[in-house]
Amino acid sequence: MQPVDEFDEFYKSTRTSLLQQTFALTGDLPASRSAVRDAFVAAWHHWRKVSRLQDPAAWVRPLAWRHAQRRHSARIFHRDRKLDPDIRATLDALAKLPISQRKVLLLTHLADVSMADMAREVGLTQHDAETRLQLATAEFAMQREVPTTAIRPLFEPLRDHVADVRWPRVTIVRRAGTTRRRTHTAVGAV
Repeated sequence: MQPVDEFDEFYKSTRTSLLQQTFALTGDLPASRSAVRDAFVAAWHHWRKVSRLQDPAAWVRPLAWRHAQRRHSARIFHRDRKLDPDIRATLDALAKLPISQRKVLLLTHLADVSMADMAREVGLTQHDAETRLQLATAEFAMQREVPTTAIRPLFEPLRDHVADVRWPRVTIVRRAGTTRRRTHTAVGAV
């Protein structure tokens, strides 16, 4: 398979899931959408390296999360007042968690990563990641007033909410990544 085809398939298959995760992290859909788009632009810029990874999404996700957190904190009026009350309650409960606990909870419930990969991605030992996950699960369940075994279905409305987001065509993302690569090369040469 050609690199272009590989990237196109990767982009189409992971963008909605990554947006759901990023939206759950920040609660800010416009900032999350921009961050995910920019993370894919960077992924195309580095595609020769990223495509060789066992899980390219693990390279894109932290980048999207950092961009979304930065954009979200810079925007004062970011709340969507038309959100479904269930989605709002889930986002509010997530927002009450410390960021490291929020990340381990989202990686576990929305990203289908192993415990070892989750710990590596958040920069913790596996034991510390497990402890944070237990704390996050208990706190989130308490905030949402559900048993800890009923957490996963609470994230389904988030997936439905982001499913209708319009994405730029993959050719636009690749073109932006190529432009970024050329700019970095030119600046490096200067």
